[in-house]
Amino acid sequence: MTVPTTVPTRIPGEWHIPYQYTIGTFATAFFDALREQRILGCRCAQCGRVSVPPKSFCEYCFVPIDELVEVGDTGRIEAVTVVTAPFAGSPPVPYVVAYVRLDGATSSICNYVHGVDLGDLDRLPADIAIEAPVRAVFGDKREGRVTDFWFEPVRDRS
Repeated sequence: MTVPTTVPTRIPGEWHIPYQYTIGTFATAFFDALREQRILGCRCAQCGRVSVPPKSFCEYCFVPIDELVEVGDTGRIEAVTVVTAPFAGSPPVPYVVAYVRLDGATSSICNYVHGVDLGDLDRLPADIAIEAPVRAVFGDKREGRVTDFWFEPVRDRS
């Protein structure tokens, strides 16, 4: 018997798996601080790096970390993208996502950037250029999630 060489038949389906993940003491402190409009990182006693969000070990030295520190609410964009294709759970397109190194941190954190004119995607504004200054802005309703804040451009007010 010869095996047919056709394209496999595909049947659409979904796989919904609810779960709960234990986030540990550092992530708990980070999310609790977001409710209070503060952003926490952790400082490595060996190399001095400050990681945001905090981790229980240094990704460079691989030593345990036990110091939480508050970082600034301003920083600079290190990487940025404008999302133009929608996917499940995403906000309406286009929108901006950026990695931002906050003042006092040596790593960056990713979040949405609001307050940017995306009317002409061929001429993106300087507001979202690499090294552009941004500020973390907290929403009125905070739930201890990374979506409690977003970034907005810091514009020259002179």
